This record gives sequence, structure tokens and C-alpha cells, in this order.
Amino acid sequence: MKGLNGLILGLGIGIAAALFNWAYVTRATGSVETVAFFGVAPDRNIEAGEILAAEDLVPVPLPAATARRLRGFAFVYPDDRATVVGMRTTRPVPGGSLLLVDDLRPPPPKLVFGGQPAGKEEEIAMFIPIDTRTIVTSLLEPGDMVSFIVSAPTPAGTAPNEVGGSIPPQTGIPPQDNTPPLPAGAPRIIGKFKILAIGNRLSNLDIHRAYQLPQSQENVLTISVRLQGGQLEPKADQLWRMLEATNFRQVGVILHARQRSAN
Repeated sequence: MKGLNGLILGLGIGIAAALFNWAYVTRATGSVETVAFFGVAPDRNIEAGEILAAEDLVPVPLPAATARRLRGFAFVYPDDRATVVGMRTTRPVPGGSLLLVDDLRPPPPKLVFGGQPAGKEEEIAMFIPIDTRTIVTSLLEPGDMVSFIVSAPTPAGTAPNEVGGSIPPQTGIPPQDNTPPLPAGAPRIIGKFKILAIGNRLSNLDIHRAYQLPQSQENVLTISVRLQGGQLEPKADQLWRMLEATNFRQVGVILHARQRSAN
């Protein structure tokens, strides 16, 4: 690894003069085969996090023998224009520098849902409070299918029985399907739902860490649900009613098996 870093450093030092005098190199090597790479214009200094515009960039022609060693480390001009323009820099890049692959990174993932409604159906995002004491959130990924374990609320008062005890009421939350009503305190499994985000994490944990983003609000799952004729689909409606009845108490999560790709 040290040898690779040394190679890149050596290439950078050896090319520095050519970058500051790229116009001269063009004239001097008119009869020599050259390959151009993207460089930052001498009169522009790019700050970390800045989005590159076309006017920030210039072609830097180099002899083909040198260019062969740079492939994979720098962007070829003009072939990689669509890749470079609009990208955000990961560190400051001074004017007159060769633009390296490590100087750029794609934007972090965004919350994506909705799309084109199918008829009267529309995909929306719903935020669900979960009990992080009962699940390892780092094992969850956007796209996973989960169900929720929700208990019907227990009223403050209970009806006394003949021997002085108490009988839990059998009312609970009315289901939105054909299952019988829940007795108070009994758990119900509601699902399946697709995860869109775990807290502020919109990708798997490795990608999230690669962007050096802090993980926050892991006790909230963002899930995909559907509006049907302007109303929540039955399973989402039932889940929301039970959350309301329990004053949005955190719920348990069941992770369903991921589909395995066929070999």
C-alpha cells in the first residue's frame, strides 16, 4: 500500500510542472501522441464540498507513455465529462492541479419513493417509532421487508370478577382485516413493509460510513406504504390506529428473510 501511495505521489510531483504549463506542453509535443486529462483551471481554486462546473475544468495533455500510468487515477478528457461535471469534491483542489479520482465522490443517497402513481395508488413514506432495545438496527438495510409487533393498549381500569380479581376487557383495537378483535395487551403482527431508511441512514452501513455521515434517530424506521383512493392501505391504516391508541409507543420489529439471487 505504501508503494502505491508513493507511486501516486511521485506521479503527482513529476507532473506538477506540466500542469502549470499545459499550454506549453501542447505546443512542445505537437508531433507526439498525447492523452488529455481533466485539470482545474489555473485561475480557479476548488474548495472541499464544492460542485464542479464545466468552466472550472481544462484539458491537460500529457505524453501517452505518462498517461498510461495515470489511467484509473485521473479522469480522461473529454470522455469522462459526464462523470466529472456536477460532482462534489472531497477535499480542496488548487488551480493548476490534475483532478484525481480521489478528489471526487458521488453524492450521498437520497430518500427515494413515490414515482408515477398507478391509477389511484400512490407510494408514500411513513415514520414508525421502534424499540431499539429489541433489535440490532445495524443489521437492517433499506429495501429489507419487516413487520411490526404492536400490543393493543391496556385501559387504566379493568372490570372486577366475582372473586375480587380483574378481567381484562376484550375490546382492544378493531382490526382492518378478518382477524378477531384483540384483547387489551395482546400483541399483533402487522406487515409486511419495505424499509426506506433507518434513522437518517439511506443505504447499508458500509456506504453510510464511507460518506462519514453520523448515524442518528435509529429509533425511527421510514417505511413504504400506499395510498389507495386517498386513504392508507388497510395494513398501514391498522398500524397507524394502533400507534395512536398506544400514544405512539415504540414497537417491535420482525425482519423477514432477504431474497437470494439465483446463481
